Amino acid sequence: MKKVTNGLLLLFVLLNVSLAGCIKKKTEPTPVTKSSAKDITEFSFVGISPAINATIDASAKTIKAELPIGTDLTKLVPTITVSDKATVSPATGAAQDFSKTVTYTVTAENGTTQVYTVTVSIVNNGTVYIGNLDGVFYAIDALTGAKKWEFKTGGSINSTPTVVNGMVFFASWDKKIYALDAATGAKKWESNPTAVKLLQPFAAPMVVNDALYYVGETALYSLDAGTGVKKWEFVGDGVYSWQASPMVANGIVYGIIRGNTGGKYGMYALDATTGAVKWGPATDVKLSESSPAIANGVVFAGSESNGLVALDATTGATKWKFDSGLITYSSPTVANGVVYVGAGGFGTNKDNDKLYAVEATTGVKKWEFKTPDGGSDYSSPMVAGGIAYIGAGGTLYALDAATGTKKWEAKPDVGNLITSGPVVATALVYLGIGKKLYAFDAATGAKKWEYDTGRTIDQSSPCVVAKDGTIYHAGISGMVQ
Repeated sequence: MKKVTNGLLLLFVLLNVSLAGCIKKKTEPTPVTKSSAKDITEFSFVGISPAINATIDASAKTIKAELPIGTDLTKLVPTITVSDKATVSPATGAAQDFSKTVTYTVTAENGTTQVYTVTVSIVNNGTVYIGNLDGVFYAIDALTGAKKWEFKTGGSINSTPTVVNGMVFFASWDKKIYALDAATGAKKWESNPTAVKLLQPFAAPMVVNDALYYVGETALYSLDAGTGVKKWEFVGDGVYSWQASPMVANGIVYGIIRGNTGGKYGMYALDATTGAVKWGPATDVKLSESSPAIANGVVFAGSESNGLVALDATTGATKWKFDSGLITYSSPTVANGVVYVGAGGFGTNKDNDKLYAVEATTGVKKWEFKTPDGGSDYSSPMVAGGIAYIGAGGTLYALDAATGTKKWEAKPDVGNLITSGPVVATALVYLGIGKKLYAFDAATGAKKWEYDTGRTIDQSSPCVVAKDGTIYHAGISGMVQ
């Protein structure tokens, strides 16, 4: 009996083992771990030219961006990239007011959050101001060549701008002088064409002690720089126009009537406050569109008939004339006791296509440089860092200021004549050639950038405000001195 029982028990055990081997174990589901990643990996403003990528501090959870001056911070649209499976609020592509700090919350897939603080500020790379024949006035970033703003007038702009106290002044062939906010381009005022009659406004305004001086159809005007209201006018012969930019020094305004008959043409010195005549006319300066330059009590100006003329600033007496057959509308520049002036010839006479360096005290020639690509009679020279820069024909030349030896030349736009004067600021040379504004390396001539204005830049020379606020004018403004 015992043996039988043991046999049945063994059979039962074996049967249970067999059945257990045939039954599958139930598999427990693997837990799904949701992502906790909640980073902003990229934050940019692509609607700005060029696009700006912000700097992200992953540890501090801060984002900072510097945008060009003139950018409207109140309606900026950011493009935001976040961690995979995360979301961000406010959403990417939604306009925000970045004139104040903006916070963004990133939510990870697992529901955890991270807050980022975004700060946007304006960076000032400096600004270049210039106008073109379409009547458009531009403010261009001095470092990048990106447009900051533009302002449309009713006529072509041949006038060289002037910047004083945060305002930029220039004239248009719609017969108006304009004053704009230099940072935004908003119009402050425009002159009254009935009260201030302009004929051919090539000149640059001169602003001194809150007074603006400009030349008109038959008069030289003084306006209130803040309002544009006329303070006084001086009428010469009532026939010939005043076209050269005026110059102000020691309370005296120097202006030139562009004529050659009647006895009242030439240069005048007027009291800057009242317009009363101090002396004039100095008729050796005739048929002139050359803006006067002043140094050490001497006024220098170019003349179509008499070349380069030096006058005593106090009396108007002629000190010397440097003729040599030169014809110049170029405005002279004085540096280190030397006067630099461009010259050209009429028609096919190109023998006098030169840049001259003349002793300021005697009028004796130091050197001359032949500009083979054409005359430099309209472009005004600029001297900086021992180098003289001049545009002639379609070429920008850089010469050793002491010897006249060529250091480099640049001709980026073949077929276009240069009538704009160069400006040197922050190691760059700015110049209008054809319809483009260029920036060149001042030491090598390598092109840094170009901006296409869409129409020819004709006689409007740049005015540059550097990032530290220093203002650099072209020689044609007279303020380069």
